[in-house]
Amino acid sequence: MALTLVFWVLTAWMTFFWVESDTRQGIAQRIFYYHVPTAWVSGLCFALSFIYSIVYLVRRDLQKDSLASAYAAVGWVFTTGVLITGPLWAKPIWGGFWNWADQRLITYFILWMAYAGYLLLRMGVADPQKRARFSAILGIVAFFDVPLVYMAIRIWNPPSHPKAVIGGGDKSGLFDSKMMTTFFVSLIAFQLLSLLLGYLYYRFLEQERMLLEEKG
Repeated sequence: MALTLVFWVLTAWMTFFWVESDTRQGIAQRIFYYHVPTAWVSGLCFALSFIYSIVYLVRRDLQKDSLASAYAAVGWVFTTGVLITGPLWAKPIWGGFWNWADQRLITYFILWMAYAGYLLLRMGVADPQKRARFSAILGIVAFFDVPLVYMAIRIWNPPSHPKAVIGGGDKSGLFDSKMMTTFFVSLIAFQLLSLLLGYLYYRFLEQERMLLEEKG
């Protein structure tokens, strides 16, 4: 927890006081240091949920269901953050909050809806094993949209997205050392936060499950 706080303070200082603004996008580009790590971390959380969903279906262990559920919920929160920060960045740079012709936006919105459905499903099914089984299946199916989101820029070259920062080919990425350093520090801060939130929510779900088992 202390390490997470250190990296978040460092990220805030580097973003607002240390790194220079982009020469073309100006101060609006600084939201990049929050938008991109948020998107990256949401994929990480969904990957963990995907793995634990498979493990649950193999072992039928409700502890693994709690882990899958916890990281799916945290991932969905971060996808919501992406859908907030993205339009805030897009408006001053590309002239609009949203572009329905952008394949990455569409695939990401589908991802957000899929995991919203996952969370609604869990609220609507009372039986623990049935809830875990249905959730695991949906979590596995929904995850297949994650690589599609990642590849959208590379496949379709959407009009309202810059090239990928990492692995985007020629003339992509951050060439300024301060920008690259700030980006990776922010990425570590978001990853630490996501793992911390996932663990805390998992502990809450496990305590809730054990209390219900004692009462039942």
